[in-house]
Order: sequence, then structure tokens, then C-alpha cells
Amino acid sequence: MSTQLLNHNSSTSAKYRNEVHQHLAEGNALSCLLNCYIREYGLAKGQVELDDHQSDIPATFNQQISSGYRTIRLSFPESAGILVIKADYVSLLARVRFISQPYLKRRGLAWQPLDAVDLAQFLLEHLAVVLDSQVNLELLEQIKNSINITRLFIQHNAAKADAEVYSSLIQSEQSLLWGHAMHPAPKSRDGVSFDQLLACSPEVQAKFALHWFEVSPQLIKQMHCTELTALDVIEQVNPSEACLYPCHPWEVQTILKQPLVQKALQLGLIRDAGPLGEKVYPTSSVRTLFVPQSASFMKFSIHVRLTNCVRKNAWYELQSAVTLTGLLRQCAAQASLRCPKFSVMEEPAASSIDLSSIASADEQETVQDVIECFGILYRDGLSAAQQLQYQPQMAQAAEQSYAHTAELWFDAYLQALLPGVLHYFFNLGIAFEPHLQNTVIGFENGLPAHIWIRDLEGTKLMQTHWPADKLSELSEKARASVYYSREQGWNRIAYCTLINNISEAIFHIAAGSRVIEASCWSALAAVIEQWQSQEGEQPELQAFLAGQPIPSKNNLTTRLLKQADSLSGYSLLSSPLAQIMENS
Repeated sequence: MSTQLLNHNSSTSAKYRNEVHQHLAEGNALSCLLNCYIREYGLAKGQVELDDHQSDIPATFNQQISSGYRTIRLSFPESAGILVIKADYVSLLARVRFISQPYLKRRGLAWQPLDAVDLAQFLLEHLAVVLDSQVNLELLEQIKNSINITRLFIQHNAAKADAEVYSSLIQSEQSLLWGHAMHPAPKSRDGVSFDQLLACSPEVQAKFALHWFEVSPQLIKQMHCTELTALDVIEQVNPSEACLYPCHPWEVQTILKQPLVQKALQLGLIRDAGPLGEKVYPTSSVRTLFVPQSASFMKFSIHVRLTNCVRKNAWYELQSAVTLTGLLRQCAAQASLRCPKFSVMEEPAASSIDLSSIASADEQETVQDVIECFGILYRDGLSAAQQLQYQPQMAQAAEQSYAHTAELWFDAYLQALLPGVLHYFFNLGIAFEPHLQNTVIGFENGLPAHIWIRDLEGTKLMQTHWPADKLSELSEKARASVYYSREQGWNRIAYCTLINNISEAIFHIAAGSRVIEASCWSALAAVIEQWQSQEGEQPELQAFLAGQPIPSKNNLTTRLLKQADSLSGYSLLSSPLAQIMENS
């Protein structure tokens, strides 16, 4: 009898835990979906009421009313629907913190509660009507996949003991349970089994051995802009008398499916050596791995869609990153004087496997597929002295583990981040992609003291500063991929820096306080004014200070229309500075 009772209680406890984990995963999905929809569609169409007082609400809402809560109402006239949900905080940028389940009312029907999948299906069906297109069922599956994976990570972290902490940076890299706050499917990973996810995902503090192939040296294709070559780094990672070449474990099956690889295996030019060597640590980008043996990072190809993109390394992208590293090294001395708290993590080498020598005429088109599978970008890490001095953390982890609410912390962060981003863009014609995941913060006495920007694959150049004759090392395709107009560059800088990075920092630092939030936006304006007083006025910055709208990238629309990330459009968001000036 006691055994039956124990089993019953254990089963009930497990069921309760599973329900809690599902609720957490769905709550994050609801927040992402609704915030994306409000930002990209609802606000622009005037179909969102951020503090609704109409009486036609579900009866359960009347029972939940208490001080500080507000009702958010979204109208969907094309679908004859109304959705309401409660919130306890709406930021000046209309970023909402929801605290209830959404309820939907369709014409002639009663209010119905929605779970995350119900909400996703309704929004996608509605947007298909609005855009006169087919319902994007692929995105619906990615949203479901993201929810399931989030729940898996929550369950795993709830069950395991504290993981070994390698360093403050790796700890922060592996702490991002929720992912991109403004993406419809932040944890979607198509084509990867749950076992593979648990073996190689940063969210579960994984560490694992790389998969290796023994290859003929003449097959290795590499480039570098310093004395250290890709093969030098590989030798540091796994010293061997044989010529070994690594890949990410998730990419092994994709590699082995390539007909040219099978041909090379049969000819004895490649041998599958399996998992070898010391373990490496996946970072927040999933495919970029920290390698303790070389104290550096390796960015691998994986044919897995993470958020918007399949994360494969095209050779022209690797080429542009290495070339940009060489160009940035030329600017480093001047930049260190103008923005001493700002650095760039260099990517001085790249490599892949080139099987063109064994490809027949009708196989030449598949050569690039193999190069993409084996492509690796090598990124410098932080020295032991820098790690000891700054105890660095990734910016996105610093906000998600919110511990600092002081405006002093925020001002120190701005003073480290903004001068570098603005100097490189306006003075040097270089547009980084300084969103939260690409920003590493170094601390002194608990305050931000240094910023490192990383991931040069997405860095762009203004042709006014970098004419074609300065980029002669790049192929025509690579050169075209790095050029941006000034408008394109500003859209990227404004979105990544002001929206994705700084506004998210403000959202968490304010923690529901409108006073702190307004103070932070005013501090941002002050730092920009200070920079202009030293470096000269720029029309884009003047427009921002005057309260003009801010461009924000459309992640939901990009996935909805199945567009490449590079083709993403922007929505113009009402500036919090305009609201502050209006109320002052």
C-alpha cells in the first residue's frame, strides 16, 4: 500500500513538473509571438490598444484585476477577431510583459483561451489573409519545434546538478535558455534529434569532442591574414602526425551524404576518424565553439536552421570575414585612441576541403556544397589576462540574468559600447552587427569597463570609405556581399545597437519602473550628444535626438515570407525620446 502511494505521488509530482515546464515554454513563445506581431503589424495599423478599458472582456479578467495590471487589446478586422491579454508592464518602445493567457473572440462566438500553438495558428492564418498568401505551415512547425525544444532545455536544467563552470564568458554563453526576445521561433532547430540537442547545445551546458576526418593535405583550402594559419590552429586543437580536419558533430551526416565525399572516401583521400581529442564548449550561436586548447573559437557549418537561417559557411562569407580582419587591423591603432574601451574579436583565418580535383565535369556544381559543409572560421579569444581582469560576459546573458538596476551601470555600458560603434560607422565606414549576442562585456568593480564586438561575417562596408581597389583581395561575389549603402548601414546600426541591444538592456534594467526607463533613454541621448560634441554632428544621430522613429528589423515577417535574413525589412518604431520630450 505504501509503495502504491509512493508511486502515485511520484507520478503526480512528475506530471506537475511537466505542466510547469510546458507552461514556461509556452509563456515565452506567447511573449515572442505577440511582441513581434505588435511591433511589426499591430502598431503600424493602429490595431493595438496598450491600455484598454472596454467592458467586453472575459469574465476571468474581471477576477484578475489588481493594481498595476492593464489589458492589451488587439483587433483583427480582416479576420473578424479581437484578442485580449493582461500585462504588468509596457515599455516606452511598446515592448510588453504579459502575465496571462490570451483570449480570442471571433464574430458570433464566445471568448476562447488560447495556448501558444493556438495563438500561432490564428496569427499565421490572419497574416495570410492580410498578405493574400498561403498560411505558412513551415513557420507554424518551427514555432512548435521551438516550444518543444525550450521545454526540453527547461526539463534538463531542472533535473541536473550544477554544471562545471569553465569561465565567466562560457557560463554566460551557455545560459540563454529563452533566446531572441523578438523572434517567432527563438529556439527552433530543424533536423536535429533531441539526443543530439542534449549532446551539443549550449543551453544544457554541453561539452563534446569534435568529429574528425583524416584528409590528404592538398585537399585543404585555407586563407589567413596573420602568420598563424588554419592548419596551425587545428594542430593546436588536436596534435597529430596525420593531417586531421574537424567538423561539428551535427554536420557529419550531411558531409557523408555528399557524393564527392563518398568518392574521396573510396579513393582513400578522406578517412572518417570519428570523435577525437579534448572536449569543446558550444557558445550562444550554437555552431561557434570555444576550444580550450587554443583559447580561441571555431565557427563551423551546420545545415540546421537556427531562427532565420541555415547556418552554413559559404566560402565568400569566410573570405570576407578574414579580409575584413586584415582591414580592421589597419584601423586598430587609431580606433584604440578614439574608443579605448571598445575592441573587435578578430577572425584571421578560414579553411575548408576542396574536392574539385576529383570532380568530373558534371560534378563541379557539387564542389561548393562540400566546401560549405567543411567551412570553418577561426576567431581569436580573449587572453588569460583579459579574462582575469574583466571577467567577461555576453551582453544577452547579462540582461537575462538581470542583477543590476542602477543607472550607473547603464551609463558605464553606454560609454563602453557607443563610441566604438559610432566611430567605426561614421568615421571609418564600417557597420558592425552589434546585437546582444555579438557583444561581450568586460567588468571592473561590477561595472562595464570594456566591450568586444564579434562575428565579422555580417560586417558591412560603405563604398564611400572602401572603394573597390581597397578590396582587391575579395572575389566579386564577396565584395558585393560586404557593400552597404549608408542608409542600409544606419538601419543595421540603429536596429542592432538601439533596439536589439540598448532597448533590451533598458527593458530589464527598468524592471517595470517608468522613471528608470525614461532616465535610461535620456542617458542614451546624453552619450550621443557627448560623442557628437567631440566627433561632429551626423544627420542620423540628430534625427534620433529629435525623436524621429527608429528602424526595427522584421523577424516575424522575414520568416513569414521565407526570406533570407539579408532581405529583412524594417518597421519604424515611435521613439521613446519623442514621448519623453512631449511629457517634459
